[in-house]
Amino acid sequence: MLKQELTNRMKQLQERLIANQYDAYIITTEEDIWYYTNITYKPEERPFFIIVVPDQTPKLLVPKLEESHVHKSIIGYDIVSYWEFPSSEGSNWYDKLNQLIQGYSRVGIESNVRADVYHLMQAKELVLAQLVEAQRKVKSVYELERIRMSAKVCDEAMEDIFNTIYHGASVLEPFTLSKKVQTNLIKSKQFDPITTSLLTAVWNAPTSAMPHSIPELGDRFGDGPNVAMAYYRINGYSAECERTFFLGQPTKDDMEMFQHMQNARNRALSMVRAGVMAADVDAESRAYFDQHGLLNRLLHRTGHGVGLRNHEGPYIAEGSNEILEENMVITIEPGIYIEGVGGYRHSDTIRVTEDGYEVLTTFPTDLVDMTITKSNILAKLKGKFIQKYLKL
Repeated sequence: MLKQELTNRMKQLQERLIANQYDAYIITTEEDIWYYTNITYKPEERPFFIIVVPDQTPKLLVPKLEESHVHKSIIGYDIVSYWEFPSSEGSNWYDKLNQLIQGYSRVGIESNVRADVYHLMQAKELVLAQLVEAQRKVKSVYELERIRMSAKVCDEAMEDIFNTIYHGASVLEPFTLSKKVQTNLIKSKQFDPITTSLLTAVWNAPTSAMPHSIPELGDRFGDGPNVAMAYYRINGYSAECERTFFLGQPTKDDMEMFQHMQNARNRALSMVRAGVMAADVDAESRAYFDQHGLLNRLLHRTGHGVGLRNHEGPYIAEGSNEILEENMVITIEPGIYIEGVGGYRHSDTIRVTEDGYEVLTTFPTDLVDMTITKSNILAKLKGKFIQKYLKL
């Protein structure tokens, strides 16, 4: 199944080359090379390249050190190696690369190329393009299955957070839950250490008003608003789930801000479907905040794409000119941030469909479920006991 997936990806790229009149195309980043080969590596200072030509076997240019490793690639590539970096004249990576592309007139290169790498390339016409980025935005059935798995693990981690968090716990404690996720992946033989990153965390109030800050690990959780995060990339495919919750009865102001966040989120979701501009989804959320005098409480866009990375295109932002397509995967996460109080934000991983959307992370979102008090915990335990009894 993976071999067919990689074959299809390369075939689609070669078709894009023909449509855009490129004689050859160069891919340089670790992530993009993994997308077409599933080869895991760390380039350090020694760059890797794929050179793609329509209707030909692609070439993989690698350091000699990695030659035997990349021969294990799942689909066929012509392997070309260079000695080292740096090397003597004629043996450097750029000498080899320029030899491989010298016969082509119009050569495209993915625009995420490093400036120092781009500077050493020589071609009759060298064009920066985004063919790989465009291809990666729309997910295949294969990719969606793996993103679904990551989303499921996010949901499970969120449940672990809610089952273990308590008033007075330290910020450090939720971080340790990532170890449990890793252990479970290893036990199920679904763990690639190079293409997996796991962050399980909770930002306590009032630090939650600064979503990209780092709270002190010794800080303690109070009533809230606290923001829980399961932010995962598992074996190459990402998902995220975030929830705002309270460890005591929320205040009237908390309930009001929480509901405004939910309303803006629902307004944005109502816009999501194939054919809609990403900027219009963001505008719908922003319009709601504007109507309620909350624009000055925003710190970021409404969402972003998810795939091999937790943050990639398309960006659900007012400056975007992208149009949503079926099987793009995005987040919807409008947030309200009040200095000295905290942040109010839910985030879900969502698949764009032809006429709407599918939420891939399904953890509860309403205020009742986001309020963790002793009485709520006892009620839930009682409910679970009754369900177990009925099954018996």
